[in-house]
Amino acid sequence: MYINGVKERLKLESKKKIAIIGAGPGGLAAGMLLSQLGYQVNIYEKNDRIGGRTALHRMGKYSFDVGPSALTMTHVLTSLFMDCNRNILDYVSLLPINPIHTLYFKDITFPLYSDQSETKAVIQTYFPGEEAGFERFMKENTKKMLYISPLNQFNYSSLFDFFRPTTLRAIPSLTLGRSLMDDLARYFNSKYLRIAFSLQMRYLGMSPWDIPAAYSIIPFSEYYYGTFHPIGGQNKIVEAMQQVVTENKGKFFFNSEVTAFESNGKEITGAVLANGKTIEADYYFTNLDFIYSLTNEHPDKLDNKEYSSSAFILYLGLKTVLPFSHQSIIFPENYREFAHNTMHKKILSKDIAIHLTNPSATDNTMAPINHSSIRIMVPVPNNTSNIDWKKETPAFRQLVLETIKERLDLPDLESQIEEEYIITPIDWEKKYHVKHGAIFGLQHLWRQHGYLHPSKKSPTFKNLFVIGAGAMSGSSLPFIIENAQIATQKFLQKEKKSE
Repeated sequence: MYINGVKERLKLESKKKIAIIGAGPGGLAAGMLLSQLGYQVNIYEKNDRIGGRTALHRMGKYSFDVGPSALTMTHVLTSLFMDCNRNILDYVSLLPINPIHTLYFKDITFPLYSDQSETKAVIQTYFPGEEAGFERFMKENTKKMLYISPLNQFNYSSLFDFFRPTTLRAIPSLTLGRSLMDDLARYFNSKYLRIAFSLQMRYLGMSPWDIPAAYSIIPFSEYYYGTFHPIGGQNKIVEAMQQVVTENKGKFFFNSEVTAFESNGKEITGAVLANGKTIEADYYFTNLDFIYSLTNEHPDKLDNKEYSSSAFILYLGLKTVLPFSHQSIIFPENYREFAHNTMHKKILSKDIAIHLTNPSATDNTMAPINHSSIRIMVPVPNNTSNIDWKKETPAFRQLVLETIKERLDLPDLESQIEEEYIITPIDWEKKYHVKHGAIFGLQHLWRQHGYLHPSKKSPTFKNLFVIGAGAMSGSSLPFIIENAQIATQKFLQKEKKSE
């Protein structure tokens, strides 16, 4: 296990103070591990609650997850709790999502399941002869996952990390020079199946025609590990993490925004809060959106970077039950054109892709009985597009609703709305401090990975560690947790050297 092997003396005697900036999943994961080892952990959060983009949003009797809508690779979360001598199931109840999603194309609709035999049966029914391609996809990506997963354990802060035996062994599995869509063409003849096994790229905010083929392990993981929903929403995961930190005597300070760091050139000497107070600690872990916070100090490092898409999200409390699965994906007639408009031309499309999450299909706690809490996400250009969202929001909202009404046959949808809330790319940037409103950070391109990521080239301080989605190439919860584990391991190595 991760903490095994750390000297018991360190756990019992260490009273060094650690300040964690930001109570998102990355900060909470680091807080769990460090407080479990006996460090004095204080977590400072600018909002009045934990979670960041994984927080809970309430409107009247309806509850919504602000951000992530499903969880896969649950073994990473389970491992985190085991490292803290906890059982995740004592804190969170996980329900399988089945089907994983239902896909709505203009001329065909079909579900896909986490159970591989069920998905194979669906493919055999709708796309006879393609089931063999699915079997090869799963078999080859099982091998790819075995080679690529260990790479997440390295910090890649120097070129040396690229020449580790583990990295060199993984190179053939990276399928360099090939896009995800190129790779999927090796398995599926049907354009619908290629899109079906690339739609997970919505988690990365990129076009599947641009993203490296190595990321085929993301759609693979949904079918290999399954997809889950915590009862009460994804926010219950961060609540469980907070509980562990509190049980370990860690402390939380809300409405405590850190606006600057003080340093002596080699170390951080203090973190300045918005109220003017300076907090002092022996070590600092920052869970702030790294790209956003780097802008003011080193804008030249970010001028030539490429950012992910943003999202227009509509949260609706409905006085009806929707007869749909947990996740429904509506595709435009020309998905490639939509992706190109969003990522390259940076304009809004008239024919849009929509990801509709209906947790009430799985969980009856997020809305009253016979009601629904739905989250509607549309990938849109980030704020480098200069789209005037104050002007465009009313018309775009109507386009979203009209598309759902037509494609899902819900003519009376608007009459069922009791509560409504909208987040635009401008809100992501201003309220959540996300650079350009690009909610998935930098695009996951090889030239922005590892040693080439700006977080690896930023000024280094001996007692500062960067965690969270903006600090690495990988923005889903499992990757955020693994990044926190890497940062904690790096910290412990420094502690051991200083003994």
